[in-house]
Parts: sequence; structure tokens; C-alpha cells
Amino acid sequence: MDGSKRTVAAVILDILAERGVKQAFGIPGVHNLGFWNALSKSRPEIVSVRHEQSCVYAADGLARATGKLSVAITTTGPGAANTLGAFGEAAISGSQLLLISSETPMKNRVESGARGILHEMNDQSSLFAPLAKRVKINDKELVLSKSTTSALEAISTVVDFVEMLGQAPTGAGYIGVPADILNQEFDQPIPAPSKGCSDFLTSERNRTIDFEAIKKSLAGISKIGIWAGGGAQGAGEQIAKLSEHLNAPIFTSFAGRGVASSSRNYFDLPIHEKECEEVLGQCEALLVFGSQLDGMNTKNWSINFPKTILLFDADPTIALRNITAQLVVKTSDLAATATKLLDLPSCQKWIDIESVSEQGRKRIAESDKGSAGMKLVDVIEKSWPKRNYVVCDMAISGYWTGVYLRARGERSIAYPVGWGTLGFGLPASVGPAAAGIPTLTVCGDGGIAFGLGELATVAQEQLPLTILLHDDGGYGMLRFDQLVMNHPERGVNLFNPDWKKLADSFGIEFTETDLDNLSKVLKMRANSNAPGIVLIKDEIYPPKSTSPRWNEQ
Repeated sequence: MDGSKRTVAAVILDILAERGVKQAFGIPGVHNLGFWNALSKSRPEIVSVRHEQSCVYAADGLARATGKLSVAITTTGPGAANTLGAFGEAAISGSQLLLISSETPMKNRVESGARGILHEMNDQSSLFAPLAKRVKINDKELVLSKSTTSALEAISTVVDFVEMLGQAPTGAGYIGVPADILNQEFDQPIPAPSKGCSDFLTSERNRTIDFEAIKKSLAGISKIGIWAGGGAQGAGEQIAKLSEHLNAPIFTSFAGRGVASSSRNYFDLPIHEKECEEVLGQCEALLVFGSQLDGMNTKNWSINFPKTILLFDADPTIALRNITAQLVVKTSDLAATATKLLDLPSCQKWIDIESVSEQGRKRIAESDKGSAGMKLVDVIEKSWPKRNYVVCDMAISGYWTGVYLRARGERSIAYPVGWGTLGFGLPASVGPAAAGIPTLTVCGDGGIAFGLGELATVAQEQLPLTILLHDDGGYGMLRFDQLVMNHPERGVNLFNPDWKKLADSFGIEFTETDLDNLSKVLKMRANSNAPGIVLIKDEIYPPKSTSPRWNEQ
């Protein structure tokens, strides 16, 4: 890229455009107007949302749908601080996301600390450091959260961070740029990645795999299982082939839903259901690809793992806090690793996963506690096209959809049980919808209230978004938690608006229906490019994937 005269904000947008970023999400503020002043047809569009938290949620939703870098832009102090909950969800879920914020102008600062400049705070990047991605460069740890103080430092940091955020395991980063630096003209050549960044990228590419050690660990073992996590997104085709070769059942984490779903060995049930856990217990070895094996996916580590575990991950340290592995392979290319494992001896088929999955789904659908939830899932499966996207919130309807919906392939559904942030659904769906991807968001009346202002964004941008709103009169999951724990029912029943009047006030199409008639409505909505709200009020019991039901007999 040449050094023609542009502002620093313009240069940053050009770097992002070269990386394929077409939409960013943000809110203009007095300190970050440099980005809006630099907008042009060749640079990313900035979709204006109504709350700073929403701009990061929207970027997160787009990153999950595409697997590519997504960007949020906010303003100094409270603007940046407002994003922290959404930044944590993106970071812990491994979304490739860059948050860029203005910071207080350099010209008004003093060395002794804060002096009362509008929106000022000391060390703004320290808000994000505990959650931001960390990389090792020559045995030193670099946290991808930085407040810059010059034009060259700001641009160099953007160049480095977009490279490092995209390396497995992907994650979120923060860059702060002083307001007056954003507006400075910059006519120098765009710097290449720094030596530290180049060293990091080189070390990631040059890892080798000890195939003989893998072969030795699996000697004499014929019942092998595969566990695919969110880090395995992008390696599904190769893992599916490996599963067929080894006749290995495929278990997935929440973030790994859809990975290798083309295989007949893919489990269309979560580990929390007895059919799935029983098969895992029969495995003699487990190959884990790109998963942290966290508490929510393992019932707080109470499931019975096979004695032999082989862990394949770009950063195995987190998973090793949770399980003991007989062999650890640090690799950032899980697709190539799975392909190499095809050199292992093949295994005989020992179980029919398709049949076990169907039996389990039938059992749940016929049960008193599972019939309504599985009916919701079945309607969405049959009525919402597989090519379209699905975003779930932390809600009973979202728990069913996010975990029990039959896999539609990789990156087909977003489910926020990384950090577990209520209110994710509506703002996160703005991201893929703004990119032109027809999106269904499944949320509850409590969660949607966190971001009702984004209905204005949806209406103004005329996004292809269908909001499937389940109104159970409050925080239904928390109400159930209180019941299970013998607590009084307090604080969970909510006053709700007249949803039709609310939708009408934004000019958004509204339909109220029930589970028996939902299919017809969703089929009509699937072919609409205009936003709409579909309201249901059916009673739905929480699924077994929710913690209050883990210990049910």
C-alpha cells in the first residue's frame, strides 16, 4: 500500500478493507469522528448501532458466521467501557474480532495522570487485557490490547494485530488511538508486520507432528471417538473423513456444533443426553480437536472420559487444566492434522450413531419435559432454510435451538455459551444480517430487553432478520433455577410491552402464533428481506443441556 496522504483513520480503514472487512459496527462520538470522516466506497461501511455493547455483539455475530476478521469501532471512556461484556463473550468464544476505540487526545494529556478531559481514563486498554488474546513471541507473552500514542504506532499495531488475531486459536483484540492522532495526516509507507509478529507467524507455521507417537498411543485400540470444539471450525471436512476411516463417533461442544456433520458418525445430540454419554463411555480413546473441554460442555467435568485422550490444539494449556491427556499435539492446522491421521490403521464399525441419535431424539420428543422444546427445534429445522443463519440468545428457546437443532454444517449457528451473556441474540444477529445473510434470532423476552434499541438499527437498515421471540413472562430459566434450588420466586417475573405496538412503532412486521402454526409463519419469513418479529408464548421446559437438569436420573 502506498503512502499517499490520508488521515490515520483512513489508513486504518484501508488496511481493514485489504483484509476483506466490508462492514464494521459502531457509534460515532466526539473523539472518533475521524473514522466517519474517512468513509468512502472503497472502505468498510460502518453500520451504526444504538449501544456500544451492540457494536461488538454485531461484529461477533458476523465473525462467527464467516470465520473472518470482524471490527467494532467505539469512542473514548464510557463508549469503550460499554463494550466489555460483549468483548468478553467474543474473546472467550474465540471470535476473530478487533475493537478499535478512540482515546483522549494527546495534546490535552499530562504526564502525571488524568486531569479531567472529557471521557478520560488512565490506561483504557487495561479494561480489555484480561480477556484479549495472548500470543507467545520468543518465550514472551504479548497481550493483544494496546493503547497507542503516535500515528506510526497505531498503524503498526493494526497491521500486527490483524495478522495475529487470525492465527489459531483465534480471539479478540483491542487497539486504542488518541482522537487527535486519528485525524492526523499520514503519508508514510504502510509498515510491514513487526519482527515480533513475523517471528510469531513463522513459529506457528513450522510446527511438526510426531505421527509415530500418535500411532503408538492408539496401538491395540479399536473404539475411538472424536470430540470437536469451536477451534475445529474450518476442519470439518477432514475430520469427517477421519471419522469414516476410524468409524469414530463425533461428539461436539456447543461451539463445535456442525463440525464434520457430513459424517454418518456425527452425534445430533449433546453429551448431556444419556445416549451420547453412554457411547462416549464405550470409547477406548478420544481424539480432541480444538476444544477447551469447559464446564458447560462436560457437566462441570463429571462425564466419564476414556482413559486415553489425544489432544490436538493450537493452545492446549486451557484444556489441560480440565483433563489429563496421554498425548498433546500443539498444532494450528487441525485440517492438515486430521488428514495426516488418515495414515492410522482403519477401524471396524462398532456402533450405528445415526440410529442412536434418532432413538434419543425420539425419546426426548415423546417425553413430557422435552416435547415442546423438540417441537420448536423440529419446526425450525423444517421451516428455516439451511443456507440461512441462526443466532440464539440465553433463553430456554435458545438453549433448545442452539444445542438440539440438527447440524447444518459449520458456522451455521451462533450460541453464546462461551461467557454466557444474556442479551446476545438481537445485537449479534445484526452482524450477519447487515452482511446480507438472512438470519433468524431465537430469544426470550428478558434477553431482547437488553437491546431493544437495536430494533431501530434493524428497521433503519432494513435487515433480513426474523426475530423469533418467546415470551414466558420473564427470566424463564432463572425461574426454573429458583424452583430446582427451592428458592422463592423473586425478581424473575417481568413487565413486558405490547409487542405488536412496539413492532408497529418501528415499522417492523409482527405476527403472533404458537408452536402448532409456527412452521407456516417461518416459511413465509424465510423468503422475506424485510425485518419481522414472530411471537410465541408456549410453555417450554428447559433441556438437559442446562445445568439444573444435569443430575436428573
